[in-house]
Amino acid sequence: MKEILYRAAYAPTLGEYNGAVQELRDYKPELAKWIIDNEPEQWAEAKFRQKRWGRLNNNVIESWNNWMRRLRPMPVPWLVSGHLEKLGKKFGKHKENIEKWTNGVGERIEQRIADAYKQIGCVAAVECYSMLLGEYSVVLTNSRKLVVKLGSQTCMCRKFQLTGLPCCHALAVIAKANLWVYDFVHPMYKADT
Repeated sequence: MKEILYRAAYAPTLGEYNGAVQELRDYKPELAKWIIDNEPEQWAEAKFRQKRWGRLNNNVIESWNNWMRRLRPMPVPWLVSGHLEKLGKKFGKHKENIEKWTNGVGERIEQRIADAYKQIGCVAAVECYSMLLGEYSVVLTNSRKLVVKLGSQTCMCRKFQLTGLPCCHALAVIAKANLWVYDFVHPMYKADT
């Protein structure tokens, strides 16, 4: 049951989301009703229209509490001073790490792009619709067709839009067009922004 809930939450398309909800409805109808009634547009990737950056949780309070754990019992001026000192150290360390980045992105982003490249085998063919608009048709090995628009950085699988990183379909198009993949990484992930 937990796997079905995860599939519903992380499904990038409405078709996959609806399939997971139907599977859940077949297994336990009241749970499927509860999911539908509890604003899936706030937590399900398929229904969420903004970028998610590959994350579904936003546990800001836990992060804040962990950050401030030793400083909380102090008087306010010392708390503020301690917080600023921690921030300065964190920013300094982050700047040092950024200077080591290759291709303008960090190791985690490099790894996510490498993982997407490993999935490129699902692409059977890439055809150009419009070079001017950067629109391509991607035919998968299961004969399914997707449209990738490099100009607007979108793919019908929606992973490109949700994460800000090219999905395997977009990577196939980028490789076919002989373009640099890092031009299609969202600026949020880059060192120069």
